[in-house]
Amino acid sequence: MNARALRTGSLTDDEVGIIRNLLARGGYKNQDILGLINTVRRLEGRDETNGGRISEVKTHKPRYKGIKATSDKDTDSFITRAKKPAGFEKIDTGPVSINILEALFPMRKGSKDHLAITETDQIECKESFGGQHWIDNCIKAIAAFANNKGGYIAFGLKDKTWEIVGTDKVKYEKYDRKNLNQKLRSYFSCGVNFDMSSLDRGGKTIGVLHIPPVKIKPVMFIRQVEGAAEGHIYYRYQGENRLIAPTELQQIIEERIRTLSETILSKHVSNILSNGIENSAVLNLDSGVVDGKAGSFVIDEELLPKISFIKEGEFVEKSGTPTLKLIGEIKKSTKIVATKKEELIKLYPYSWQEMVDLVKKQIAGATNTQINNLIKSEKLKVNKKYSSFNFRNKSLADKYKQSGALPSGTPSIYNEAAVNFIADKLSNKAGPPL
Repeated sequence: MNARALRTGSLTDDEVGIIRNLLARGGYKNQDILGLINTVRRLEGRDETNGGRISEVKTHKPRYKGIKATSDKDTDSFITRAKKPAGFEKIDTGPVSINILEALFPMRKGSKDHLAITETDQIECKESFGGQHWIDNCIKAIAAFANNKGGYIAFGLKDKTWEIVGTDKVKYEKYDRKNLNQKLRSYFSCGVNFDMSSLDRGGKTIGVLHIPPVKIKPVMFIRQVEGAAEGHIYYRYQGENRLIAPTELQQIIEERIRTLSETILSKHVSNILSNGIENSAVLNLDSGVVDGKAGSFVIDEELLPKISFIKEGEFVEKSGTPTLKLIGEIKKSTKIVATKKEELIKLYPYSWQEMVDLVKKQIAGATNTQINNLIKSEKLKVNKKYSSFNFRNKSLADKYKQSGALPSGTPSIYNEAAVNFIADKLSNKAGPPL
């Protein structure tokens, strides 16, 4: 400890030295440094500090004058301890293992019913679990964690005091995870994984829901719920979930581009070099044009919806087995092939209301709610086989393609396949959706 008078949450000289070293290295945000510092503080049973302390060191506040940066060796040791605490090397250190949860949710010194934590960019607390709306109450936090670096929602803790009120252990551990999974699929533009566990603290049970970061960001809402509108993107900041700021959204976009460059593009380049340029061609999944060194050919328009899943990444390719096999007779085209897509209105001629009216003509008693539930659960709005977004102008379409964020007020239009699909699902044979 140092000679300065330290209050709860104050930084020690050693911590100030660690912060100075991390800041000098570059690449560490304030929230990253705060996470490392607080992880070690929790392991030592000390109260957490806040992001303002990091900023004070960064701006050279007089109270930290004369405290030098620690050595790289000591700083590396500190990082290792924060990321993998001593003694955990040979035991389970999964995100919901008992070892990790005990380190994340330590008891406050001298207390039997309070934790020594605070809400951070990776921890959010809820007093109750269960009931009709518990998922809706957590939905923005789940999206926010998935869009950042993941996090934990703890049930059975009072906000701000961190008093352990507990939750029903049997009810929590027997909860059917399928219900949560189906809810998330209906709320979000992509799948969000999760895991559930529990932790005994002070003779009571804390339920813990872990949300890892999604592989391809951002996660956006595709329906309105609890203050979140369609197209909203939430991000986890220190102690709060809020609409993503331009800086973080730009980082997600850049990371997505980098990932695509390192994976998909490098894979294609590798295949071209392996197969030979003269034996390689490029398929445009929108137009169906396959362009190679010696010329081009076109895949029939009727086949395009059937192979569009390649673009969405919704397939698993077995080693050595082609994902798709195209068969049929090759015919000469009697017309000039244009790469420009046919007008959307010809491919998807029905508005939502027109589509609903056509479904109701086929299925007596069908309701708007049943139809909308199917559109959401089957994700018809993002399936080119059935529907397309009708953007007001090219600028909005380009923005959606680049960011994945759907501009507010963009309508969906549908085709005959969508009408038949929904009617079939609502038929007596399939039964109406719940």
